[in-house]
Amino acid sequence: MSQGLVVIPTDSATPAQVKRYGAYTQSRAGRVGVPQGPRGMLFAADLVGTSAQIAETLTSSRAFGEVDEVAFALPFSFERDDYLQILGDIAGALAPRLGWRPAAV
Repeated sequence: MSQGLVVIPTDSATPAQVKRYGAYTQSRAGRVGVPQGPRGMLFAADLVGTSAQIAETLTSSRAFGEVDEVAFALPFSFERDDYLQILGDIAGALAPRLGWRPAAV
């Protein structure tokens, strides 16, 4: 079973990025826990914070513990620099906290 989540680590984010990321997640908060579409799909809350905070939230979540894989989704409306920062923090800080290691080359 897999789970898709929007996670936005802020370890290397600028103060302006942190503010923009917070506003983004607030704009989407109303969809959490409300069935969506014909199949009644439920969305989890977007997670914004340091990699340590996000990892703690995920590892303490019963739902996260039940899945075999997780797909971290990126917001659609951000700038290139935002994506580079988010992906860098996911690969360099968040994913290792969750047990991921890069493949040996």
